[in-house]
Amino acid sequence: MKRKTIIVLAMVLITVLVASIVYDFTFNSKHRDIANEKAAVMLSAQELYINFKKNEATATAKFLDQVVALRGEITAVENNGIILNNQIQIHFDTEILPTVVKGTSIRVKGRCVGYDDLLEMVKIDQATLIHN
Repeated sequence: MKRKTIIVLAMVLITVLVASIVYDFTFNSKHRDIANEKAAVMLSAQELYINFKKNEATATAKFLDQVVALRGEITAVENNGIILNNQIQIHFDTEILPTVVKGTSIRVKGRCVGYDDLLEMVKIDQATLIHN
């Protein structure tokens, strides 16, 4: 009887230990810092868009979840983002509206999250401005 109790307590203790390790790894792991990562590729907004229009599957494999640096003209300013060349929708983590003006050229860096078939736009998030 005493041996069964020790085995059950040991199993409970091991289960709690494993659960706490999994919890710690899942919720306290270091997050990706896109702003400080080096861009995997640097190209124009037009070039990125053409890659997705030509072959979405190939472009997705090449650019998805990659940090890309883009240059292009601001064609629209949204709540917390901009649209480059009417083709690339860029979302910033911080407020940038006072520093961007429609019609100006800009360079940005962010994570490519893919192509939106409905809007026919490439989406970039966690973007930051690249200052010359």
